[in-house]
Amino acid sequence: MAQRLVRTLCESCKQEADALAEEEWNALIAPFRAARPKRVYRPVGCLECRMTGYRGRTGLYELLVLDAGLRQLIDEKPDLGAIRRRAIRSGLKPLRLAGAQKIAAGLTTRDEVLRAAPPIGDQMR
Repeated sequence: MAQRLVRTLCESCKQEADALAEEEWNALIAPFRAARPKRVYRPVGCLECRMTGYRGRTGLYELLVLDAGLRQLIDEKPDLGAIRRRAIRSGLKPLRLAGAQKIAAGLTTRDEVLRAAPPIGDQMR
């Protein structure tokens, strides 16, 4: 299991922002595909959040479930990229994808996800 914490937007002051461009969204979740959210939010700042725009944290989670194929691959001692590729084919949802879901739900920002979660492509090598 891997986990990262990202700051949660303050519910009292968050404001709707310009939607992410198609290219930005696709770069965030590549090589996966998901519908681009119609609304994204940005931090503003108020007395409730001490002018930060954020209040609290939420987790991004990634869980690797070992199946027989992954166990066999690990026994062969391959590089980490081969294990990651196999895990993703087996259903692993990377941290970046979990972050994209939090953006789409209006809980956090693209910048927070980019800061906390490594690019999916880097994990595939």
